[in-house]
Amino acid sequence: MFKNYFKIALRTLWKNKGYALINILGLAIGISGATLLLTFVNDENRFDAFHEKSDRIIRPIAIQKNLEEPRYFASNPYIMAGVFVDELPEVETATNLYRRGGQVNFLVNDIRFSERGYFIVDSLFFEVFDFDFLYGDAKNALEAPFSAVVTENEAIKFFGSTDVIGEIIQAPGIGNFTISAVLKNLPSNSHLQFDILVNPIFNDQGWQSQAASWTAFQAASYLVLSPGVELEAFTEKAEAFANAKMPEAFAEIVDFDFQSIRDIHFESAHIEGDLTNNKGDKSYSIIFLSIALFLILIAAVNYMNLATSKAVFRAREIGIRKVVGAVRKQLISQFLLESVLITFIALLISIGITDLAMPFFNDLTGKQFDFSWSTLPNYAALLVGTALLIGLLSGIYPAVFMTRFKPVDVLKGERISGGSFNLRRALVVFQFVLSIVLVISTLVVSDQMGYIKNKNLGFDEEDLIVIDINNGRVRPVFKTMRNELSQIRGVEQVSVTSRVPGEWKTIDEVWTGLPNQQGTVTDSVLVFYMSFDENTLTTFDLRLKMGEYFSGNDVSDSTKILLNEEAVKSFGLEDPVGKTLRIAGQNGWTSYTIIGVLEDFNFQSLHAQIEPIIIGAWNNPNSIIDYFTLRVSGNTDYILKAANAVHEKFDNRTAMEYHFLDGQLALFYEAEQQASVIFRAGAGLSIFVACLGLFGLASFTVQKRIKELGIRKVLGASEWKLFYLLSSSFAKQILLAFVIASPFAYFIMRSWLNNFQYRVEIGMGAFLIAALGSLLVALITVSYRSIRAAHSNPV
Repeated sequence: MFKNYFKIALRTLWKNKGYALINILGLAIGISGATLLLTFVNDENRFDAFHEKSDRIIRPIAIQKNLEEPRYFASNPYIMAGVFVDELPEVETATNLYRRGGQVNFLVNDIRFSERGYFIVDSLFFEVFDFDFLYGDAKNALEAPFSAVVTENEAIKFFGSTDVIGEIIQAPGIGNFTISAVLKNLPSNSHLQFDILVNPIFNDQGWQSQAASWTAFQAASYLVLSPGVELEAFTEKAEAFANAKMPEAFAEIVDFDFQSIRDIHFESAHIEGDLTNNKGDKSYSIIFLSIALFLILIAAVNYMNLATSKAVFRAREIGIRKVVGAVRKQLISQFLLESVLITFIALLISIGITDLAMPFFNDLTGKQFDFSWSTLPNYAALLVGTALLIGLLSGIYPAVFMTRFKPVDVLKGERISGGSFNLRRALVVFQFVLSIVLVISTLVVSDQMGYIKNKNLGFDEEDLIVIDINNGRVRPVFKTMRNELSQIRGVEQVSVTSRVPGEWKTIDEVWTGLPNQQGTVTDSVLVFYMSFDENTLTTFDLRLKMGEYFSGNDVSDSTKILLNEEAVKSFGLEDPVGKTLRIAGQNGWTSYTIIGVLEDFNFQSLHAQIEPIIIGAWNNPNSIIDYFTLRVSGNTDYILKAANAVHEKFDNRTAMEYHFLDGQLALFYEAEQQASVIFRAGAGLSIFVACLGLFGLASFTVQKRIKELGIRKVLGASEWKLFYLLSSSFAKQILLAFVIASPFAYFIMRSWLNNFQYRVEIGMGAFLIAALGSLLVALITVSYRSIRAAHSNPV
C-alpha cells in the first residue's frame, strides 16, 4: 500500500510541476533559513555546556553594596578557592585564573609577540574545564614549573606548526616557558577565550602577600560543587563563610553571590571585570528563533494554501477512491505522504543551500559552524526534525479537508470548493503579517544603526590610530617619542592619554567631592576619570565650553582639572571655573582647581548615557598614561610602518599594539550589526517565500475563474477592470496584514531600542515604506498572472 501511495505521489508531483516547484522552492528556503538560525540559537543556549561538570561549575561574584546602586565584579580573593576546597565539603575542586598586567610579551625566534589572550592558571585548571587536546594531556599539561599550553592557532603563529611540544617561548623579564600541550582551537561557545595558558609564575613577596589576602580581589575562581549540592543553599553558607574570613570593615561593604557557568553568557551584562568580552543577549536568540519559526510557518502556510486551492482539481480522484473502498484514514495517509515527500525533496535541496550559505553565516556571526558531508550527521536531527515538522504542519489540514468530499456530490459533477475562501485569505494575511513585522523591524534596526554610525559623539573618531604603551620604560621619555611620532609624514597631531574617548577597556574611577568650609569632604561620589596631555583637545577635536585647557606647563597643569557638562550638573556648580574639587588618592584627599568645562562627549558606547567625568593632566597621580593617539591623513600603511620604527627605537621589548579608533567603536555594536543583517535576510526570504505562494495562489485563482473572465470580457469588461478584479482581493489582504502587523512590530522594536540610551524614534516612515513595499511586491507577483488572464482570448 505504501508503495502505491508513493507512486501516486510522484505521479501527482510530476503532473503538476509548477505547483511542485513553488512548494519545493519555498520549503527549501524555509528549511535552510531555519537551519542556520536554529544552529545559532542552539549554540548560544549551550554556551559552556561541553564541560563535563558544567551543571556543577560556579564562579564567585563580588558585590560592592555601599553604593546607591550595587556594583558586581567577576573577581575574588585568590585564597578563596583553596580555602573553600579545604573547609567546605560542598566544594569538590576549584581553580584560579588571573592576569597580571594587560599583556605578556613573548619572544620566539627573535620575533616579538604581544599577547593579551593569556591566563595564569594553576594545575587544577583541567580538572574543572574540559578542552580538547591536540597534543599532550590534561594530567601533565600544567604540572611542571614554567610550562605553557597553547591553542593550535597560537602554535602556528609562533612556530608555523602545531607539533610544538617541548618548544621554548621566551618572556623577557619573566623567564622561558616550555610548551607542554597544544589544545584544539577553542569552541566559539566557550565564555573563556584564550590563546595561551601558563602556570603560576610569580613568587615575589608582593605576590605572595596578595595571594594570602582576603582583601586583594585579583583572581577569578571557578568552583566545582559536589554532586547534589543546591546552589542557593551553598550561596548562603559560602557568603557567610567568606565574610567571616574578611576583615570586618571590608565585610560590611562586600557580599558574594555565585553564578553557574551556564548562566555566564546571558546573565553577565551587569558584571564588571569579567574575563570574557563574549557576553550574549538572550533577546537576540529569541528574535532569531522567532525569525526561524516565521520562515517555517510561512513555508507551511504556502503549502496549505496551494494544496487546498488545488483540491477542486483532485475531487474526482478522491470520489472514485472512496467509491472503490478507500477509507478516510487511507486518504489522509496518502496526502500526508505527498506533503512529507515534497518536504524531503526540499530538504535535499536545502542541504546544498545551507552548505553554500554557511561560510557567509559564520562570517556574520563570528561562529565556527562546520556544515559539510563529514559533519552532516551532526545536523541530521535538526534537518530531519525541521522537515518533518514542516511536512506534517503543512499537510495535515489539506489532508483532512480534501478527504471530506462526498463521493456522490463529486461524481454528480456538483461544484466543489477549493477550501474556505475566508481560511485561505486568513492564511495569506497571516503570512504577510509575519513578513511585514520583519520588514518594519529591519527598517527600524537599520535606522538605529545609521543613527549610531552618524551620531556626533562629541569628538572626531575618524582617522585616529591609537598605540598602546605596553612598556613602563616608555613613560619617562614619552615626550621625545611623541615628538618623533609627530614628525612622520601624514601625522597631523599626536596626544598622550590614560584612556581615550570611546574607550573599550575599563575606565578609571575616583572618589571625589566638594570641600566644605573646613576644607573636608563629607559627601563623596565615584566619578570616571581620564588623564590627557595638552594636545588631546585638538587631536580628538573636543570642544571647550568655558574656561581654558591645559597649557603644557607640567607643574601648573598637575593641580588643574576639567569637567564635562554632566559632571558640572552632578556637582551642582553654577559657575565651576575656579572652584576647587577634592579627589581621593593613595596619599589621601588632594585639592584640584577646575579650569574649564568640556562639552559632553560619549566616552563610552551609546548603550550607556553620558556620565560625569573628570579630566586631569597627564602627570596627575590618579592614573598613568597608556596610549599615544595619532591623527593621520594619507597613506596609513606608510604611517604604521614609520610609527613601528619609532616604537622599536623606544621599546624593543614589546610588539607595537595599535587600533583604529573608529574600528574599535564599531565593536560596541557588533551584535546589533549582526542582527541588522539577519533581519534583512529574514525579511527578504520571508517576503520571497510568501510571494511564491501568492504567485501559485494567483495562478489557481485564474485557472478556476477562466470561464468567468471570458464571459466578462465578451460582455465588455476592459483589461484594466479584469486586472483590478483579480488583484484587488490580494491587495486588500496585504493591507489588512499591515494593519495587524504594525502594533506588533512597534512593540518589539520599542523594547529593542530600550537597550540604547541614544536611539531613534519609531516614526511613520518605516511603516509606510513597509506597507507600500509589501503591497508593491505582492502586486508585481500577481500581476503576471492577472495581466496574462486579462489579455487572453475569451474564446
